[in-house]
Amino acid sequence: MFCRFMLRFAYYVESIMSFGLQFRFMLAFCFAAVLVLLALHFCFRFGVVSVLYCNVAFQLAFLQMENLPKICVDTTDAFMTTERFGTREEVIRWIKEVGIDNKVTVIISRSDTETGKRGRSNKIIFGCDKGGKHKISDSGTQSASKKCGCPFKIRSTPAKDGSGWKIDVKCGLHNHGLPDRLEGHSFIGRLTTDEKQHVADLAKRHVAPRNILLSLQDKFPENVTRITQVYKHKSVIEKEIRGPRSEIQHLFKLIEDAGYVYWSRKKDDSEVVREIFWAHPDSVKLLNIFPIVLVMDSTYKTNKYRQPLFEIVGMTSTELTFAVGFAYMESEQTENFCWVLEKLKELFVKKDMCPQVILTDRDLALMKAIEVVFPNSINLLCRFHINKNVGAKCKQHVVNDLQKTIDTLWMEVVWASDEVEYGQRLHQLEQACVDYSGFINYVKDTWLTPHRHRFVGAWINRVLHLGNTTTNRVESAHWKLKQMLGNSIGDMVKCWEAMNNNLRLQLGNIRASFQKSFYEVENAHVSPFYGYLRGSVSRAALRRIAEELLRVDYVGTNRQICGCTLRTSYGLPCACELGRYRVGGIPIPIDAVHVHWRKLTMEVELEKGEDDGSEVDMTAAMDELWRRFRSLDVVGKRALRSRVCELAYPTMTTLCPPPEKIKTKGGVKKKGKKPADYDVYRDPSYHEYVDKASQSSQRQSQPSQTSKKIKLSKKQPQFIVQFPNHIRSYIEDVVNVESDGNCGFRVIASLHGYGEDGWSMVRRELGLELIDKDRSTLYDKLFSNRLSAVRESLMIESFGSQPPEKWMSLPDMGYLIANRYNVVLVCLGNPCITFFPMTSSHSPNVSIYCIGFVNQNHWVQVNMKEGFPLPPVTLDWKKFRSHIATTWMLGFAGRMQHWQLLTPVLA
Repeated sequence: MFCRFMLRFAYYVESIMSFGLQFRFMLAFCFAAVLVLLALHFCFRFGVVSVLYCNVAFQLAFLQMENLPKICVDTTDAFMTTERFGTREEVIRWIKEVGIDNKVTVIISRSDTETGKRGRSNKIIFGCDKGGKHKISDSGTQSASKKCGCPFKIRSTPAKDGSGWKIDVKCGLHNHGLPDRLEGHSFIGRLTTDEKQHVADLAKRHVAPRNILLSLQDKFPENVTRITQVYKHKSVIEKEIRGPRSEIQHLFKLIEDAGYVYWSRKKDDSEVVREIFWAHPDSVKLLNIFPIVLVMDSTYKTNKYRQPLFEIVGMTSTELTFAVGFAYMESEQTENFCWVLEKLKELFVKKDMCPQVILTDRDLALMKAIEVVFPNSINLLCRFHINKNVGAKCKQHVVNDLQKTIDTLWMEVVWASDEVEYGQRLHQLEQACVDYSGFINYVKDTWLTPHRHRFVGAWINRVLHLGNTTTNRVESAHWKLKQMLGNSIGDMVKCWEAMNNNLRLQLGNIRASFQKSFYEVENAHVSPFYGYLRGSVSRAALRRIAEELLRVDYVGTNRQICGCTLRTSYGLPCACELGRYRVGGIPIPIDAVHVHWRKLTMEVELEKGEDDGSEVDMTAAMDELWRRFRSLDVVGKRALRSRVCELAYPTMTTLCPPPEKIKTKGGVKKKGKKPADYDVYRDPSYHEYVDKASQSSQRQSQPSQTSKKIKLSKKQPQFIVQFPNHIRSYIEDVVNVESDGNCGFRVIASLHGYGEDGWSMVRRELGLELIDKDRSTLYDKLFSNRLSAVRESLMIESFGSQPPEKWMSLPDMGYLIANRYNVVLVCLGNPCITFFPMTSSHSPNVSIYCIGFVNQNHWVQVNMKEGFPLPPVTLDWKKFRSHIATTWMLGFAGRMQHWQLLTPVLA
């Protein structure tokens, strides 16, 4: 045992000497040596009797040695100073700054203030954040502690001569290493006062925590805060703002402070809120200025209570959308819609005012509520959703070869300009569908017979709908709101804040558009013909008039040829009217434009009706309330008082939000299954179901159409059986896109890096390519008399589903795509074609875009393996390409020969 002690004793002596003989370690060393000498003395003097004492002495020596650190860092010199500090705060600031510079986290271990009582004096004792004993927890969690008994200690007291606070380093040693950086440190990473204010300012603007952290690092380069601190401070801010108020109380306070008009009602025999409706004061003003057309629709997944959000929007004279009101509803039944529409009706200043046109989806409950609350309004249905559902039904009942033809005939029925044309187009559709009674019966029974006057052009062209024939306006408003919300797990307060911020941006854009129409004049409208309209009519109306003016050359003043659609549906002068003004040599009179387009400000006082003044006079109602209050007993007075207090003090309401249905974080993992508690869970639309079923049935039926039966495995790409046999082994994947008439442009946008939604950019860029001065001669020769038709196919009027004449067609678009983007375009279809650029030379690193034509009506993206064979080019490419473009054929000659070798064998 003695030998073992001496070995360990030598080890500790060596470790102490290697770090320098500091005072504290010398004491420990001397104490241990004294214990050993005493033990040896007693052992030799008293013999075996003193063995027990020796053992105890050795153990005490070991304990002293064990407490000595394995690591020693000396920071004494860094904190030694003769400087005197005027205040306690200056001492604390100096020591913490020195600690940060030396990677030491200094904390206040003890602090005292002189009060005149015995034992109380001014002093501050600083220590290391790793000082203290390491506490071991029995909990099963992965707990940890940074405490390791660090001896670092600094004492600061006022000097006796009154010169200020002095600093006395008691121990500048650390029994642990110091970090290289302080990122993630719980103490150093605390936010300062300025940083907290910065976080609060950004959080108020709904900046994401990750962006707040980046902003902190940019503004405060020495900041080592982590994102956890940002989340914590945001939570503290929200709690401080809300205070002791409940969610509904805080919501009502925000609504009251912003001056909103709002109503709410609760469930029977409970304090749970049932519906809430609110409208911004400027939205109410815009509603009374522009009351002609309203668009309504519900959206989902906006709040943690899973309540549907019903949104109502309108259109200004500058064709911008404004939000009228929002309503959270318990369910989407007629009774709920009636309550919301009744509150909407109260927003109109004049008693007899109501919207002329209300545009919705085919929601029977909502349509019934509109009929009850606004019986004089015309309820139109969204053409886009109708066409999507009819197209889905067509895929379900009609064979592929006739689907395109029937879709075209259906669109002609919808766009029929008068009842005679409608009858003719319907007869043609019936003849084409003579073998498909299920489809034609669906079209007649579901849409045409009960609702043709709500969406067919022969009827709605007589309605002043101002160009609103779809619910795209409210759908776009839903999208913008959800962009502002960020997620669907917020409460009603967060939802309201997002709506309010969205409205502020919206109203700013509307005011700016009014000013542009008032002050700015477009070059196309400088003609004296628009003299009476400039500055008095919105630029949006002037653009429509300018477009209609182009029809005057072939319409003249003939009303039958004109159709007068612009006059009846927009309230603007149509071609025959403009022809008469032009013949007479007079400018367009201001009275020829509907008053809707002449309103260019919202800073006006709303006009009241003649008999409406008494409706805002509450004298009689208050007198009756007092009379009833005096006539009641004590219990009745208490009940009446509580009801009045709900109106007088909305922030003291006892209403509570509905119970949370389910946890909304995350999605439904298994396809085809939805939770039973999802009462407003969005099921796929009918046309989405049919599209999937149609694709599935096509995959199953395709093998039977080929001479060689091929059994599809789950790993085979979709649509692969529709491509030539000899190229299938080179196909890695087939990526589908939305089939809305823009599918070809969606594929090109995705391949070019714009993303599928960048299809409109591709249309625009191909249109610019077509009018490029450097290639105008090429396209004049290439397209000849088809040049105008190609240009028209790229121009669209709306972002919805496109008619067949607007679809991407080859070979015309193939030349434009290859030239515009300088790529090789490969089309796999019937036939298979390759398009090289026609004015540039071969490039070894050129991109190859491969697309496929399937189902005789749809484009998809085809991902190919490296070095796949290339089909031949067109004769027109060989005829009209420039001389330098010949190098493309030479560069890909091997791959094109490979195609020719495969084709005869496997064709």
